[in-house]
Amino acid sequence: MKNFIIAIGGTGAKCLEQLIHCCSAGLGPDQLWAGMVDQDEANGNVSRAKILLSKYINLRESLRNEGKNDLTEASNLLKTHITSNTDSVWLPLKGADPTLEQVVQYNRLKPEVKGLMDCLYDPEEKQQSLSEGFRARPNIGAAAMLATTANENDPFWSQIYKAIESTRGGEEVRVFIISSIFGGTGASGFPNIARRIKTIQKEKNVTSNFHLGGALLLPYFTYTVPDENMEGEIFAKPEQFLDQTKGALEYYSKLFQHEKVFDQVYVTGWDPLSKLQNFKMGGNLQNNPPLFQELYGALGALRFFSSDTKISNEQQIFHIGKNESNDVLWSDIPNVSNNLNSKEKLANLIRFAFTYKYMYSPPLIGNWTKIKKFSNENWFKRLVFKHTYNFEQKQCEVGQEHYQEIISLMKDYSEDVLTWIVDMQNSTTLKTEQNMNLILSDFFSEFSARNTSSRVKLKEKLNAKEKSQFKELVTDNNNFKLLNVMSNVCYEKIQKGQKGLGVFMDVLFRSSKV
Repeated sequence: MKNFIIAIGGTGAKCLEQLIHCCSAGLGPDQLWAGMVDQDEANGNVSRAKILLSKYINLRESLRNEGKNDLTEASNLLKTHITSNTDSVWLPLKGADPTLEQVVQYNRLKPEVKGLMDCLYDPEEKQQSLSEGFRARPNIGAAAMLATTANENDPFWSQIYKAIESTRGGEEVRVFIISSIFGGTGASGFPNIARRIKTIQKEKNVTSNFHLGGALLLPYFTYTVPDENMEGEIFAKPEQFLDQTKGALEYYSKLFQHEKVFDQVYVTGWDPLSKLQNFKMGGNLQNNPPLFQELYGALGALRFFSSDTKISNEQQIFHIGKNESNDVLWSDIPNVSNNLNSKEKLANLIRFAFTYKYMYSPPLIGNWTKIKKFSNENWFKRLVFKHTYNFEQKQCEVGQEHYQEIISLMKDYSEDVLTWIVDMQNSTTLKTEQNMNLILSDFFSEFSARNTSSRVKLKEKLNAKEKSQFKELVTDNNNFKLLNVMSNVCYEKIQKGQKGLGVFMDVLFRSSKV
């Protein structure tokens, strides 16, 4: 089965981030192609997702290298083979600084068509630079989307054409679109891209083995817009989100009554709204935190991709709710399937990231002169020395560049995992009456909502007292200690066919599971 995810706008990009971490934990399908759609290519949320996607792909390739460093298919760590285009973001409007007037060639239009444009769009909207997105104007985004072509020669759209074509050979293909229902890019892109895909399906005369799903995120955050220097600017106004959503829901209600565009649609929102602390109109300064609601969108996509999910002939619409208290708990996270427990997998990833960063990467980073002082420790002899030893050169090569690069990549990604979960827990409930109780983070990190470029600061080293708090890292009352992990590492079975650093990484991952 081939799976494709299209993440539209800033919300879509943030959902993709959540999905990548879920795939690292073993919750994803065997393979997945990922692409993003955003006119604001420099958007901080999109850039962050692009960087994380690249990290995941590079790390997985390094640790799924048959004969060298191989986790093998038996490992759930970095389970999903994610691929993407060289440039993972499709810009609907190419060009240095496009405006809507330029896109529709306003000056060449007939007078009556110009009059229609003047009725539909204010002068500011027609002349607004679109290099930083559609600024919560789906009417602008829709016109821009419809003005572009989706041909088979476009690197982004060629993937969709090929996927739909492959169903002729009997292969099942699932495509999932994810975005917000409010704002500009997502609200305009979700229906238009979906209908474009359905048009391609009809053009190819494909009637079976192709399924289209989607996730729509209702308003789930708000922010305060500064009073100064905003007059005449076009930007996303949070007080308009609910009205935009009401209109969009009425549109989808009528659309779904008359046309089966999607096989499955997942709808999620949040009350009370999460309160973002920094307002930016667009560009690289728009670096919003990961929020819990986006995890719901990501898990909806993974549920759709699961081979356990059977697609009905009828259009299905799903929604989800949390418990009625003000606490956000592990029990509020839905499973991907009966065989994939989301809480267990994510908790496993978090514990692995912590133990790798603070316990095992320090002795593994550096040259052999530094590393060899650990060579008599059981875990090192069994899992590292033996599997990175060059018998021709008669030396352990773990200190050499090709191994050190993987060790550093995994440390970098482990920090991403810890930063993600700390940021999400703090940012989702900040200045609301809710509390999120997934992890305890104060003993290894500091959080500052105002510091948008680096809200979370991880401690470089921990003392013995701080390390002892590992048993409280995941709030599941399991009392799982670092000593348990370190003991497991010494005795956990090595899986058949594993090579190089793949041996140690997989054993540590499994040893971090309760």
